[in-house]
Amino acid sequence: MKKIRVGVIAAAGKGTRAYPRTGFIPKPLFEIESKSILERNVELLVKTFGVGRIFILVGHLKEQVLAEIQKIKAVFPLVQIEPAPWTEKGLAADVASLAPQIKESFLTILGDEFYYKTDHQLFLETLARYPNLAASIGVVKTTLLSRIRKNYSVELKGDQIVNLVEKPENPPNQILGLGSYLFTPEYFRYFAETPISPKSKIVEITDVIDKMAKESTGGVFATKLSCTYFNINSMQDYHHAVYEVRNDLFPRFKTSLVIPTQNNERSISDVLVDFKGKVKEIIIVDNASQDKTVESARKEKASVIDFLGDGVQNQIGEQVRRGIEKADGDIIVAVAPDGSFRSKDFPKLMEYMKDSDMVIGTRTTRQMIEQGSNLKPLPRLANLIMGKMIEIFWWGQEPRFTDANCEYFAIWKESFLKIRPRLSAKDDQFIAEFMIEIVKSHMRCIEIPVSYYKPVENSRYSAVRMFMELFRLILLVFKKKFAPGEK
Repeated sequence: MKKIRVGVIAAAGKGTRAYPRTGFIPKPLFEIESKSILERNVELLVKTFGVGRIFILVGHLKEQVLAEIQKIKAVFPLVQIEPAPWTEKGLAADVASLAPQIKESFLTILGDEFYYKTDHQLFLETLARYPNLAASIGVVKTTLLSRIRKNYSVELKGDQIVNLVEKPENPPNQILGLGSYLFTPEYFRYFAETPISPKSKIVEITDVIDKMAKESTGGVFATKLSCTYFNINSMQDYHHAVYEVRNDLFPRFKTSLVIPTQNNERSISDVLVDFKGKVKEIIIVDNASQDKTVESARKEKASVIDFLGDGVQNQIGEQVRRGIEKADGDIIVAVAPDGSFRSKDFPKLMEYMKDSDMVIGTRTTRQMIEQGSNLKPLPRLANLIMGKMIEIFWWGQEPRFTDANCEYFAIWKESFLKIRPRLSAKDDQFIAEFMIEIVKSHMRCIEIPVSYYKPVENSRYSAVRMFMELFRLILLVFKKKFAPGEK
């Protein structure tokens, strides 16, 4: 059987439809479960075909792509991975620019396409079945014609391709053409003979393949794949891919609950009983409680960490960070110890964690606030203003916040570790700091409404306290936005 020893990955485009994120990060570097799409496609080429040489076309934000290539080289030290400059004349021209370096069949994958549980090895069977082919393209069958309208359609006669149409208004069938192409060196000759598209003003790769299909001696054949395919055109496409993969893997992830305490013996048992059985572990981070808080926690089989805060009030930020660092879970949920939140909202947090880095509660939905709680109009207004401040200052990242101090949230531990070096707030401002750093890091923080109950220990909220908290948040926001070295 013939082998495929050379791969090409197109990672040069600007990805304007995924703006604003692609203004900071090129699409091939979007991560899905801790790996960039670029690394996943390199992995596909190496592990499926055993390729020994890969050309990666680079252009937009190329410094980031080059840095990622260096990281990938460390993962695959035996593979020759070479960056190649884009032509800025479209994918067809970019691939054609490699003609001096490629003298054998090669597999090309688009850098913004992600294949989950794929059977790309079928390209080898196509090559074995039709050894004289000029090219083969990957296709899948789909009932969603809108996906074909965004890509291209393929008409077949048996396995042989007889016609390709870029972004068809009326797809002729349910066959979706993918961005996986097996080319022979004949591609380079046919590219030179393909006319420029009057619509796009460049040579389209689908036009080159169509010409090869109609004129080449060996013909162009379809490799019919069975996989979950994601074409990452927009941010919604990306979030959909993240969700589908995490949803499939979700039963494997462990969840830890972190509760910061200080003299909460009247409420802690109720909180622990409420959440017991819903998480893998419960960690209490206690700040020198003088009552029976720790005794009650241990009675409910929770792990207790003694926080060396010497009983100083409002060290909650340090306590929560300490608990997350000690937790074994992949997902960390933090909740207040005073009984103001319930586990009935826990499934909502978990569902939204499937396509975000952090899920934060909001207590601004009046129907979900228990009568008699301490969340009166004044503190609701203060938290709304604080949330909107964060939203406005990082408007380009498209956050939506209506609360900046909800002590009920979930975060992936991996995401926490990425922002940990920039976290310093010791008091309850840590929640706003978490939100800011997640957004600053181009990660996704989703806010969802949660129920808010009357806490066991009520506290008064005055206008003076409101203005003090607003002032402190303004200082935090300006520090995060305008401090030297910040971008």
